[in-house]
Amino acid sequence: MELHFNEFALTISASTLEVPYGSLDELLFLQVRQDVLNKLNDPSTEVVHFGYAPDNTADAQDELLTTGIFYRIIGYEKNLGVNFDSSHEEIKKAFAYLVENYKPFWSTIIVEEGATKKEVTIELLYQDVF
Repeated sequence: MELHFNEFALTISASTLEVPYGSLDELLFLQVRQDVLNKLNDPSTEVVHFGYAPDNTADAQDELLTTGIFYRIIGYEKNLGVNFDSSHEEIKKAFAYLVENYKPFWSTIIVEEGATKKEVTIELLYQDVF
């Protein structure tokens, strides 16, 4: 029997963040962790996207980019306990639990630029944590 885990991704704005370019993995996570938690625990934080984890293939395609700075947190559905029927508050709470209690498998900064738009995403990838 083959195990299959859906990876869900939550994207929220990190608009006020001063991006720590050059930092990766644990150092990046430590630098952004509290800001991510503050945003996830803030009822006014809007969910930009929740769904299956996307690939990053929008570079040089303005119509696919959004100007701004974002956090994308990716985790297995089975570790999050949420699905497409969950409310945004339940989703943010589940992802906050991951960020608060576990280190991501890796953390990185993804910069994608088009002719007029620049999207910076700080991505935290969680693998099986339980």
